[in-house]
Amino acid sequence: QQSKLLSMSQQPKGRGRARGRSGPRPEEVSSGASFAPAPAAPAPAPVAAARPAPPPGLSAQAGVAGPPGDQQNTGRGVGRAVERGGAAQQAGDPGQLSERMAGLRVGGEASGDRGGLQRKLLRFQLANVRPEGAAGKKGSSGAPVQVMTNFVRINTEDKWCAYQLAADFRPMLGAKPLREKLLNDAQQVPKPFVYDGGCLYTKQPLAPAEGVKFAASIKSWSGEVAIRQVGVIEKNTPQWLHLMNVVLGKTQSHLNMQMVGRNFYYPDQATKLPQHRMEVWPGFEMAIKPSDGPLMLHVDVSHKIIHMSTVLDVMYDMYNRNPGNFQAAATDALVGQIVLTRHNNKTYRIDAIEWDKRVTETFPRYNKSTRQSEEISLAQYFAQTYNVNLSDSEQPILMSKPRKRDLPPTKGGRREQAENVLLPPEVCFMTGLTDEMRADRNLMKDLATFTRIDPSTRCGKLVKFASTMAQNRECQRVLGEFGLAVAPNAVEATARQLAPETVQMTKPIRVDPERADWDNALKGNGMFQPVNCKNWIFVYSQRDEQAAADFCQKLSRASQSLGMSFGEPYVLAVAQDRDQLWVKTIEENIDQGLDLVFCLLPSNKKQRYDSIKRLCYVNKPVPSQCVLTKTIRNPAKVMSVATKVALQISCKLGGVAWAVSIPMKRTMIVGMDTYHDKRQSVSVQGIVFSLNETFTQYYSYSPIVKGGKAELHNRLEVGFNLALQKFREKNGDLPTRIILYRDGVGDSMLEEVKNSELLQLKQSLSKIYGERMSSLGFKAIVVKKLVSSRMFRKQGSQLRNPAPGTVLDDVITMPNYVDFFLVSQYVNQGTVTPTHYNMIEDVNDANIKPDQVQQLTYKLTHLYFNWPGTIRVPAPCHYAHRLAYLVGQNLMEEPSPQICDRLFFL
Repeated sequence: QQSKLLSMSQQPKGRGRARGRSGPRPEEVSSGASFAPAPAAPAPAPVAAARPAPPPGLSAQAGVAGPPGDQQNTGRGVGRAVERGGAAQQAGDPGQLSERMAGLRVGGEASGDRGGLQRKLLRFQLANVRPEGAAGKKGSSGAPVQVMTNFVRINTEDKWCAYQLAADFRPMLGAKPLREKLLNDAQQVPKPFVYDGGCLYTKQPLAPAEGVKFAASIKSWSGEVAIRQVGVIEKNTPQWLHLMNVVLGKTQSHLNMQMVGRNFYYPDQATKLPQHRMEVWPGFEMAIKPSDGPLMLHVDVSHKIIHMSTVLDVMYDMYNRNPGNFQAAATDALVGQIVLTRHNNKTYRIDAIEWDKRVTETFPRYNKSTRQSEEISLAQYFAQTYNVNLSDSEQPILMSKPRKRDLPPTKGGRREQAENVLLPPEVCFMTGLTDEMRADRNLMKDLATFTRIDPSTRCGKLVKFASTMAQNRECQRVLGEFGLAVAPNAVEATARQLAPETVQMTKPIRVDPERADWDNALKGNGMFQPVNCKNWIFVYSQRDEQAAADFCQKLSRASQSLGMSFGEPYVLAVAQDRDQLWVKTIEENIDQGLDLVFCLLPSNKKQRYDSIKRLCYVNKPVPSQCVLTKTIRNPAKVMSVATKVALQISCKLGGVAWAVSIPMKRTMIVGMDTYHDKRQSVSVQGIVFSLNETFTQYYSYSPIVKGGKAELHNRLEVGFNLALQKFREKNGDLPTRIILYRDGVGDSMLEEVKNSELLQLKQSLSKIYGERMSSLGFKAIVVKKLVSSRMFRKQGSQLRNPAPGTVLDDVITMPNYVDFFLVSQYVNQGTVTPTHYNMIEDVNDANIKPDQVQQLTYKLTHLYFNWPGTIRVPAPCHYAHRLAYLVGQNLMEEPSPQICDRLFFL
């Protein structure tokens, strides 16, 4: 098998030597400290026509792992890859390469760079998005509930300050561990200190105040170091929070933890799953974050799934299965994946596969014994440095681009350039789960025993971790040097449980406050507003004729209990299971009066599904429903399936399954989410607009945006214009209040959404409303599902998940935000995850207080018609998500406007 990789690549191998950097430019220093004019850079090393693969990680940004990599992307990345900026090539200095290699170690860290501190501070700089004039965010409705959180208090000295020192090395010393050791050994540096790679932080001021400069040497590096004091760190500032996290990170090395990404893990406590060729590393996600409470350490249980298979193993397997299309298949499957290199516990994203590179190609390396440059291959480097013998000399090379956010900005505000990182597939271990793995029930069941942790166990783990930190002498010493101490208990808070809702069908249903679902009540309870399906076609594979006939009867019986009815279908049997024949059969039978196309599919083949949906939603607009044959095979469950399918069909035709009481008149609620297709560099903006007073009927709009912000703003204006016209046609006038729930916004995008997207949106609304704009109430609420904050309900001596409707708007919320956490869904396994809501705009709508916003949000989680229960987000948000995903993943075109006044995307 070791020779297979030669045949995998059809391109000739490249030969030559690597080019490294010639050392830092005069302004490329690790901080603001500086010397007199810098010495001239050494002459560049000779370069051959083609460059080989260097050792991993020696990019200019990483600075700790090996010579810089190739700059050329030989093939356009597909799959989930994103273009993240190329890098200019620069001449190499063997001495510099040697020093970078000296910094290699397990758990290696990135070196400091100019602008690095500013990037780090952004994590702790809260976006300025609080609505003007916002009085408060705390509500009062509901019953008080005591909860534990996954936050631990950090005690600090009352009078606290620290000093920030800049350190500059001339010439540049690339490896952070070496820089830190040199500073630790230097008498001129005040002790104790912590070092983030660019700046030192100490409780003692620098003496003399104007700074010090001294000669130093370590290993084969010798030069000068300049230290100067650049600031005083005060409490409650972004710099203070950054320093707290640097100190926190230093304590973890004393707990035998390894940092992978931003989280910390125990590799020595890994649990192996040999049947799946995986292992699970236990660990914690932790950070000291700003909050409305005291200074707190956020801690949450984390697990890292590491495959025992390397990327090379995956390549072998793919080649054995499909040798003819191997390169395209491997590129599609691997590009965009995150891999772990165990020699330094670093993660990289695969951005391309360099098929014309080999591990036998050489690069110049500085030999400390002979003090000369010598040629060494990547395979030799790994054998000598890590005692890792690469088994296949013909394996290609993986290329990882530095992320733009990790690159230091220049004085002009643009990002610096940095070399790409090249990695041998044999040292890269797969991480995470593919869609195929997620579909493996046995695998997911085995993983759930580790990752799906109940509240008592989860809280117990974090309290034990906090207690270990508080009692560990070395941790106490590191924290104590900066006036800190960890409390060994989880922070408690008072949440509120909102009153349970009454769901309106033909009979009112009082929702169980503990489970918040009404699945059992669907039987014998009619829909709130049913719509019949009279004229429809039933398409099935000829071999499934009996199953189709049986399900058609079940569908008719189930619909009667819902208060709707199905007419006699026009049945169409597809003789051969070919995609084109399915589409042709449907297309030939679609006419103007058709209510529904129903397809009983023999398999979940994506291409066929996409073709059917594109035909029904783009070319010949008509609602469609696809059901897999295997879904209706179980006799014990077929009636339940038929009931839910009938309900879904009625909603696609314009019906309303159920409703809840929401006493808001002339209000439009908008849900917005985004689907990003990274393969084609386009995005789909899914937007739904409520049209009636029960917020159960919607107009949808889903523009495919290929350009920048200007195109998005123009398309949003068109969408709101169309939706408001529909609202006026249905209600006789425009809404007096618009409430926008915006999903798909990361923390770094908050200010952009508020200051650009919402500003443009309000300008568009002013064109429609004219003078009435001054009386239009407008709220915008950002919805964030990916949060790691947790709540655990205290129930006697036990901890349980909070009941649906639990709101927490204090202690762990963010200062200067109008925000709250809401648990709206019920989970019967593991720990429930709350959803975070942040109101970033509130204009002319003072009558709707935070209490009403929280209650409205919870009510809306009841109105998703695909599930007879509450969900994690308001229904308009999830409808927008379903719409954007359908258009981006299946249609690849915008749906016909003729079908956009119904929930066709359910």
